[in-house]
Amino acid sequence: MAYCLWASLLLTACQAGHVNTAHFNDWLSPFYEDHELVGKIWDARNNVWVAEQQLFDELPEYRFILLGEAHDNPDHHQLQARMLNRLATTGEKPAVVMEMLAQEAWHGQPAYWTDLESLQKQAVLQNARWPWDLYTPLLQSVVNHGLELVPGNVKRETLREQVPDLGPGWRKELIARYSVPAQGLRQLEQEITESHCGYVDSDYIGFMVAAQLQRDRVLTSALASSRTPVVLIAGNGHVRNDYGVPIQLKNAYRHDSFLSVALIPVQPDRLMPDDYLEGVQNAFDILYFTPSHSDEDPCERFKGQLKNLRKGDTK
Repeated sequence: MAYCLWASLLLTACQAGHVNTAHFNDWLSPFYEDHELVGKIWDARNNVWVAEQQLFDELPEYRFILLGEAHDNPDHHQLQARMLNRLATTGEKPAVVMEMLAQEAWHGQPAYWTDLESLQKQAVLQNARWPWDLYTPLLQSVVNHGLELVPGNVKRETLREQVPDLGPGWRKELIARYSVPAQGLRQLEQEITESHCGYVDSDYIGFMVAAQLQRDRVLTSALASSRTPVVLIAGNGHVRNDYGVPIQLKNAYRHDSFLSVALIPVQPDRLMPDDYLEGVQNAFDILYFTPSHSDEDPCERFKGQLKNLRKGDTK
């Protein structure tokens, strides 16, 4: 009787998402492992906790699976690999579109790879600014399952050429060009301003907003041009429902079978899912919380890079 009661309580907790989905020693990021959100998964569509298995079982239902990340967080790439493994072993094998691969640099490279070392060397050679050693689990999954690898980004020089010239009414211009809601545009502008810690000149913010939207358009085009199901690997900002790739999929390409999953490093002073949504309830469909890869203040950590923005450099 006691065993049955314990099993029942454990099952209920798992179904509610209140049991961590990874063992303590599985995490690779060193900060805030004991945070109460670590390992939990929040379904923002229904305002409920879900177990990892529930999320994994839902993935094959969508044609476009958008997996966000913090680029320097090794746990995020481990989780992405696990999701790819799940998709690759249930039904059709997904194509994989990566923000980290520039189309110009990756032109002429094979779509399928059979050797991890060769793939990683080529990735470093062509797109050296990304932490490719952290992407090993993800790339290993691509190789193991013979998944098609698609470059989803463009070089900064190409992006500059693609970003439209903006006049005084640049907000209305961008709303019309990218079919992004006014509220989403305001949210993007606010996030760019805050994330760059006050280093963005007011006469440059329009360009940065336009550049982000154009990157989303390029990523979306790569997704829409790929066979489905297709997985996007990109920063969390690109998979936001209020201004990112989902907006482009829905408004520019008329696709609505997508799921946005944000992998979120916890912060010690943020204890509830809403604390990570910045007042935008529908920012993501799913939030999966992990330890953090850094405990530094990003404004201090990237001060040198941020100062370059005053010289007209892109992020």
